[in-house]
Amino acid sequence: MKSKIVCGWLAVLFVQILLVDCWCQISEQNLVPPIMLKRDELQAGNPLATYSAMLDLEPQYLKSERFEDFYRQTRFNFEEFMGLPLAGVQAMSLPSLHLRKPSVETPIPESYVAETALTVIEREARKTRLVIWGEEHHLPQTRSLYEALLRLLWKQGYRYLAAETFDDSVMSTDFRYPEFRSGYYLLDPVFAAAVRTARGLGYKLVAYETKERGPAGDYSFRDRTQAENIKARIFDLDPQAKVFIIAGRLHASEAPSPNGWTPMASVLKKLTGINPFTLYAPTMSQRQTPEEEDPEYRFATSHGLVKEPTIFVDNAKGRFLGFEAYCDAYVFWPRIVVKEGRPDWMVKAMGRKPVRIPRQLLRGPGLRLVQVFREGEPASSIPIDQVLIDERGDRKALMLPKGRFWLRTIDRNSRIIAKATTQRR
Repeated sequence: MKSKIVCGWLAVLFVQILLVDCWCQISEQNLVPPIMLKRDELQAGNPLATYSAMLDLEPQYLKSERFEDFYRQTRFNFEEFMGLPLAGVQAMSLPSLHLRKPSVETPIPESYVAETALTVIEREARKTRLVIWGEEHHLPQTRSLYEALLRLLWKQGYRYLAAETFDDSVMSTDFRYPEFRSGYYLLDPVFAAAVRTARGLGYKLVAYETKERGPAGDYSFRDRTQAENIKARIFDLDPQAKVFIIAGRLHASEAPSPNGWTPMASVLKKLTGINPFTLYAPTMSQRQTPEEEDPEYRFATSHGLVKEPTIFVDNAKGRFLGFEAYCDAYVFWPRIVVKEGRPDWMVKAMGRKPVRIPRQLLRGPGLRLVQVFREGEPASSIPIDQVLIDERGDRKALMLPKGRFWLRTIDRNSRIIAKATTQRR
């Protein structure tokens, strides 16, 4: 099973490499990568423009051997970014992402007990100077602990936040807030909120992705270069640094895969001599069908063992229920309950409060996007929250932290339909 998962991730990596290859090229049927559609509008703060253009061209994309899977993944990404609560769960059913599991539940071994994930991480982070989190790009829920985790780690002396998605611009002294150019997955307001929290606390943001292409067939080049960048940009300058790293999926693995791929975390562990605490977030999470869910996840959730983000710990042996040799601990995620069109984890894990969309923002026909921005930030920044609406009586809620905000409703043509202000105390 391990090799299948690793190979599946390599297939996704190949798609990412393909994007670089064709970024400025015209492919069959005159299609371009969907992220390139309405790019000026997207950079100005309107993901609905790009999303609507994708939908217009969907029949062509789905017929394209080169773009079909990448189109589907990009579409789900944008739906996640714009607040559709189960878009990520749907994405995990794509053939390139999902693995069919045994149909029978597998009990959690009796020696393991459920503990709150944050409690475990707080304890284990004191034993190391390197915490590495393997997130699932399609599941914003796997980012819901970032803000709380950043505060917890700050108290322990962690001062660096490095993320695979970061563009080099986040390291500039002029960086004030996340925007389109800051990194693709920062288009998710949940991830962007974590960056605002990190910056507010005083973390140094570190980009480590490489823009170089390695030799043909060298699938480890990217990860080696990532690890070398982290060492050069953090540990060579601050040998006693404490670092929190957010990586995609098995880039957080501490061990090489059977086919010889050396993930970023495994290389960094060797370069620094630091044994990291590694967490793997994708596997133990909800899917569309039971057959797609991990058997231990099905058991844990059906027996009421996962009421909050959870790590299973064998205290007698000092180990965790994890991804065997690859990552120390799995994070188990509660099943998602949708209320007022939004996922309940935004309240439970992030402390957000559901707020009804002001009536004036519901005006206008067709698909619209309601966006919430921090007071003083422009429309080109990543919103605090945003949600798609399609009817005047749409009952979706906004999910707001404490603060003062300005709001707007826009359509696919970037026409501003209405504006408002609000405050959550």
